[in-house]
Amino acid sequence: QWMGTRVTKFENKQHGSYRFETSNPQGDVVFSANGTIHDIIQNEKIVRTFQMENTPFPAQIEFLEFEKLTDTTSKITIQTIYKSVEYRDGHLKMPFAQGINWAHNRLQELFGGR
Repeated sequence: QWMGTRVTKFENKQHGSYRFETSNPQGDVVFSANGTIHDIIQNEKIVRTFQMENTPFPAQIEFLEFEKLTDTTSKITIQTIYKSVEYRDGHLKMPFAQGINWAHNRLQELFGGR
């Protein structure tokens, strides 16, 4: 939610599912995605599928690992597996790096001093 995305479903458990969407200033949904959580260990890892809706891209699988660095900092490592190199390359042409960096910078602004 810190990045302007509305969470419409979130079952934070093994075999749970999630869905979120982002709207433009006029209220039109411009991006939506969903997936299933396959494995979750609090503060350690999440294994999930991720699929952008209304795009030609199939679901991908993501492995998110969390590592505590200090009492106030942590590191996330994300490994993504795509159906093919072509789909991966198509994703890399989209503005995800800019968006994910903006989102993480925004988290740092909100919670960096805590």
